[in-house]
Amino acid sequence: MTGKKSTEDLASMFMNFGKDLNLPAPDLEALVERHRKNLQALEEATKAAGSGATTILSRQREMVQEAMAEISQMAEKMKSGGDPKEMMSAQADFARKSFEAALKNTSQIAGLAQKSGAESFKVLQASMQETLEELRDAMTKPGKK
Repeated sequence: MTGKKSTEDLASMFMNFGKDLNLPAPDLEALVERHRKNLQALEEATKAAGSGATTILSRQREMVQEAMAEISQMAEKMKSGGDPKEMMSAQADFARKSFEAALKNTSQIAGLAQKSGAESFKVLQASMQETLEELRDAMTKPGKK
C-alpha cells in the first residue's frame, strides 16, 4: 500500500509541476485509445505474418510432395533397366528439371515471404501514421489547462 501512495504522490507531483508551468494536461482517454489502436494494429500485423508463414509452409509441403513424386517416378524408370545411354539421359533430364524446380520454388517462397512482410509492415505503418497525425493535431489544437 505504501508503494501505491508514493506512486500517487509522484503522479500528483508531476501533474502539479505541469500545471505550474502552464503545460496542457494530457488527454488520458485519447492516450488510452491510441494505445488500444496500436495494440490492435500489432495484432493485425502478427496475424498477417502468421498467415504468411502458414502459406509458406503449405507451399513448401506441396513442393516436397511434388519432388517426392518425381523421385518415385525416376526410381521406377531406373528399376525397369534399359539402355544405359537412355538412363543417363533420363538422369540428366531429371537433374535439370530438379534444378529448375528448385530455382522456381525458391523464387516463389521468397515472393511469399516478401508479400507477408509487406502486409505486416503496411498495417504497422498505417498505425504509426495515425499516431503521428493525432500527435500533430493534439499539438496544434489548443489544449486543456
